Amino acid sequence: MPRAAARTGAPRRRARGLGLSLVLVLGSVSAGSGCATSLAPLVDPAPAEGPLLLLFERRGCYGFCPAYWIRVAEDGGVLYYGEHFVAASGPRRGQLDPAALAELRGAVAAAGFSGLAERYTRPRYRDLPVIVTTYREGGREKSVVHHLGDVTAPAALLELEEAIDRIVGSEAWVGTDAERDRLSGA
Repeated sequence: MPRAAARTGAPRRRARGLGLSLVLVLGSVSAGSGCATSLAPLVDPAPAEGPLLLLFERRGCYGFCPAYWIRVAEDGGVLYYGEHFVAASGPRRGQLDPAALAELRGAVAAAGFSGLAERYTRPRYRDLPVIVTTYREGGREKSVVHHLGDVTAPAALLELEEAIDRIVGSEAWVGTDAERDRLSGA
């Protein structure tokens, strides 16, 4: 739902075909969260892909953390958008085969995603990225916001976040640690 609607109690509106009703924005979850503020709007993936299965956003930090999002459609279509400190900036496309889609669904189930809290945003360590994972299946949608400095987040959530990157193959676009070190000048 649009942020303004969430604050004002205005009725929820859905975009046709996708159900996403907000333009994706990379930035901090809240003031003082320790993440660098980047409010540049990203492209809305709605026209390019089928119905949403999963949306995975890694938001930046004050340092050289990669910032990108990955959208996986129900048919396995993948749309990646790299913003900064990634090997591939901008949009890229891919396709998951049925086995990878099943593995992704299994990873979400194994993490007990539907039973996780909606927010793990009380960081002990502030200058770490935020990951937002949205999963939709069977008419239900849930998002979990995870500040990586929040030590109360369950291990299953961290394992799921790593599994999503692995299954989708995001390293091909994000780059290896060594490739990102070269980007940052380290």
